[in-house]
Amino acid sequence: MFLPEQLKMKSKKELLSKIVNGRYFTGIAVSLFLFLLLLPLSLKIDFMQNDDWVYYGMVENFMKLDFRLDPLSAPTFYTQGILGTLFAGIFGLQSLPILTLIISVLCFFVFYIILLRHFNLGRFESVLVSLLLFFNPLFIYSVWGFMTENYFLLFMLLSILFYLESVNVPSRKNLFLYVVFIFLALNIRQVALVLPLSGFVYSLFKRNVRPLLLNLGVLVGLGVYYVFIFPLTAEMSEKSLQFHHLQSSPYVYSLIYGSFILATALLLPLLLPIFKEKKKLKWALFLGLAVVAYILLNRYFQPSKVSWGEFPYFENTLERKGFYPRGVLGTKYYFKYMFDLYRHWDSAAKIVLSLFVAYAVLKIKKINGLWAVFTIIYMGVMTVTETYYDRYLLILIPVLIFIILGVNGFGKVNKFLSVSFLAFLIFYNYQFSMDFILVNKYIWNKSEELVVKYDKEPRRVQGTNAWKLKYLNERRNYVFDFTYDSSEINKSYRDLYTTEEGKKIEFPGSLWVKPYIYLYQKID
Repeated sequence: MFLPEQLKMKSKKELLSKIVNGRYFTGIAVSLFLFLLLLPLSLKIDFMQNDDWVYYGMVENFMKLDFRLDPLSAPTFYTQGILGTLFAGIFGLQSLPILTLIISVLCFFVFYIILLRHFNLGRFESVLVSLLLFFNPLFIYSVWGFMTENYFLLFMLLSILFYLESVNVPSRKNLFLYVVFIFLALNIRQVALVLPLSGFVYSLFKRNVRPLLLNLGVLVGLGVYYVFIFPLTAEMSEKSLQFHHLQSSPYVYSLIYGSFILATALLLPLLLPIFKEKKKLKWALFLGLAVVAYILLNRYFQPSKVSWGEFPYFENTLERKGFYPRGVLGTKYYFKYMFDLYRHWDSAAKIVLSLFVAYAVLKIKKINGLWAVFTIIYMGVMTVTETYYDRYLLILIPVLIFIILGVNGFGKVNKFLSVSFLAFLIFYNYQFSMDFILVNKYIWNKSEELVVKYDKEPRRVQGTNAWKLKYLNERRNYVFDFTYDSSEINKSYRDLYTTEEGKKIEFPGSLWVKPYIYLYQKID
């Protein structure tokens, strides 16, 4: 017989075993690990970057009960702004990067649940695929600060989760949560409407009445809300869709194909098809289709029609020389093996994409119609946006993963390649993140120091792009300039300025070559 103490110990062990072996424990454990891993870097962020100076300003106003959006805000923002207001009310405005980290980790966890519940992956496989999303450089970039991308992605993933739940189990709770989360997503970015529109179009083709009526109702309701109730800003009204882009077929094709090359480069281990046919004729057909696909896809590709003429093709967050390098004046330094890396990465992406296209043609019935429609509509919207930025591709990454898993599955080879590729992505993100954070932290803090030391207005300092936009100087009569250019390279800094400081950006394991930021003072 068991003594009372032994019974208690047994019940505790059983409870612990039940928790550890639960479906979601692995996802929770990895989420906690990711949070603790990145928290030290998030705590270093005491600067604003890219567009988030606008979002910081709106949260500051929300805390004063002024809920008007900044006229320069293109995103609808309210969901993110209210979350930021509640968090900043407890921990302070400077803590918003920590909230972004929490939101980013929740993206990982929700995506893990979707894969576990709706794509027949085990816990280990779901973690691996979710990590490919989490360590996507486009995703990691948006962890550092208060940009909208990861907030929007979280609510879109929640919308997708409960939409899939409502299809499987048509309960009122699932339908209600789908509507709530898509509404909250719309109040971060307008492109949330692509999900119900895709559901509507797909249901129309399938003649499936219930989801058709559901998505039609959601579309009409959200459309009425956005057009007649939502307080549009000047930026939203002025940035209308540019349908004239459709008249340029090289632009449209290069934008779409370039986006798929970049997405392929970031999802290489998932896309590599494992062709298991034994018949030589089918192998010949597969390889023949792949060769034809490679020739045709690349023949008409003109990346310079969209942005840069070299991989990774698009501006503005993930570029060859780091995260958002054009946020600082001058030509940025490079890292070791950079040119070889991008040449081989680009080639590998084009080859693997061609192989996958050939495989998908042979397995066309496995392509999920809903996510194919979503991809077509989303990329259609992107072709008519005023300016297409690489970070807009982030929301499509989970959807492309859904399509890939349906066609290709996730076999042993894909698992092995995923582990190796994740090791590379983690190191790549480490290099870019450390450089980005240290550069922006130095310039922002030094700019604040200059304002006090020399009793200058903040607008007289030409710091990062976020600093210049926050402290707008329409006359451009700057006294201090921060730049990557040395006076040996840039003649104007040699003749018209004095060098105040040269700051070397250093961190353990850095591959950057001569990583200096220069501070110049204009000669009176």
